[in-house]
Amino acid sequence: MNKFSNFGKAIVGSAPSGTSGLSFTVEAGKGLLFPALAAGDYFYGTFKDASGNREVVKIDARNSDAMTIAVGGRGLDGTTARTWNAGDYFVASLTNIALQETLSNANLVALGALSSAADKLPYFTGSGAAALAGLTAAARTLLDDTDMAAMRATLGIYEIPTGTVMSFFQAAAPTGWTQLTTHNNKALRVVSAAGGGSGGSVAFTTAFASKAVSGVVGATTLTEAQIPSHVHYSGKGLQGHGGTADVLVVGNDAPLTTATTATGGGGSHTHTFTGTAIDLAVQYIDMILASKN
Repeated sequence: MNKFSNFGKAIVGSAPSGTSGLSFTVEAGKGLLFPALAAGDYFYGTFKDASGNREVVKIDARNSDAMTIAVGGRGLDGTTARTWNAGDYFVASLTNIALQETLSNANLVALGALSSAADKLPYFTGSGAAALAGLTAAARTLLDDTDMAAMRATLGIYEIPTGTVMSFFQAAAPTGWTQLTTHNNKALRVVSAAGGGSGGSVAFTTAFASKAVSGVVGATTLTEAQIPSHVHYSGKGLQGHGGTADVLVVGNDAPLTTATTATGGGGSHTHTFTGTAIDLAVQYIDMILASKN
């Protein structure tokens, strides 16, 4: 990059060798008046003497008071390389070649061709091409923030505190989060009291699986109390009946009216049972828990 400085003028301490030398020095302490050069930087300077002779050169390195002329950097901008002596002057002057380089810079030309307007921001659309974009007042309040924290505050976005636990409907924890595996194969329960608890003893997939409802009750011998109440009659023989009601008769059709005491209480008893299957394999989505790093 072409560099410039103000008041860059000094007496030559040791002159470059003849018309091809590429190194020289200026008087002690005066090197600081000339541009500081990083890798790829350069500046143009002019040698001159008391007789008015001049030579434009290109300097591509400076170490304190020591200067290095670029290869091919002698006798530039219409001047001729000549022999200089200690006591001559070296000046970081504004030269035609420096101005032409600046004015021919495609990026500067592209920016210079734009018509400035309020709330517009120049930007490059390609190499050596530029355009204008809108820059609103709202955008400017963000651009003047010095760090991300200030930008988030401007936007009303606040960082999630470290240790916050959330659930995610995705295969893995997002960047900046760590999956927690303490709780797994459990249902989610919404509570009105303090959250963060857990309980239960049966795994989710165990409880909610397809199961047949069936069972067997052991064989039961009915007791006297469980059979219907009834009476027994005793006699010598059953010969017929009379009237409209069934009766036991013996002998010459005389009714037998003697009976035992009523037996049986009509109590309950159990039976074997079977039933249809109840399908508890409910639909679900897999969630993961992750903690903010």
